[in-house]
Amino acid sequence: MANLKTQVFSLVLLILASACEDVRMHSFQSLQGDWSRSDTLEYACYAPEGRDEAFVVDVQLRCEASYPYRELWLGVQCRADSVEYLSTDTLRCEIFDSLGRHNGTTGGILYQTSHRLGVLEFPKADTVRVRLYHLMDGESVEGVTDVGIKVTALSRRRFSEN
Repeated sequence: MANLKTQVFSLVLLILASACEDVRMHSFQSLQGDWSRSDTLEYACYAPEGRDEAFVVDVQLRCEASYPYRELWLGVQCRADSVEYLSTDTLRCEIFDSLGRHNGTTGGILYQTSHRLGVLEFPKADTVRVRLYHLMDGESVEGVTDVGIKVTALSRRRFSEN
């Protein structure tokens, strides 16, 4: 009975926490077969009109248990339509820990992990494009089924404190 109460309490906390987030975009793209080095995924994020705003951007991966590596290295380019590239960076996504245990959550045969890209300042009334591509050895990577991004608004008060 105590275990059931703990599970219910955890579920309520999860619902409350997710309800407080100001998610502006949460989108996945499915990969058909292996992820080729030439397959660049692009996501368009729209800034609100009238003001600059800061957003937290997370990259989310869904992988099969057959994913052959411990981590996945990604190249990330972020640019606004009205200016040259805002940033070009690499992101290390740890899929399995040093003991081979999966990081993140599972939904049957797929494992999902979330990796913080960082905080982006969106220019007012502009579109920011996030481009992702893998940096792994070889021409393609197997076992990655979906790649997504989650963009959450960051309040000005919270942003100025960091």
